[in-house]
Amino acid sequence: EFPPPTCFAVKDVAPIVLCDDDVSECPDGASCCENPDGMWGCCPVAKAVCCSDGAHCCPSDYQCDESQTSCIKNEVVIPWYTKIPATINVQAIPSSVQSKCPKLKSCCRLFTGEWGCSLLPSGLHL
Repeated sequence: EFPPPTCFAVKDVAPIVLCDDDVSECPDGASCCENPDGMWGCCPVAKAVCCSDGAHCCPSDYQCDESQTSCIKNEVVIPWYTKIPATINVQAIPSSVQSKCPKLKSCCRLFTGEWGCSLLPSGLHL
């Protein structure tokens, strides 16, 4: 039996999963998958395979099958999982950057990978 796509795997639970940018985080038992825009998303299973469509993922040892919108392992076919957005660990943002943003504004990662200040109020992101 496999967990339904909306459930988090219970085994392989770790504290917070830190993504490769060292700032984005996923919940316990999830996996980080990079989105096409360079941001990070979370797959609700540990050690996931990230699908090339950028929005879905499969459990480890499965392959993404975009033609069937499914995960395949030998003869077994299961629905693929939809990623959720990763959260930003504010404590991981360098303090030198945080201090340069105006009050009530938040720091954000630019598409270049550098840090900048959001035009939105602190804590509000699109």
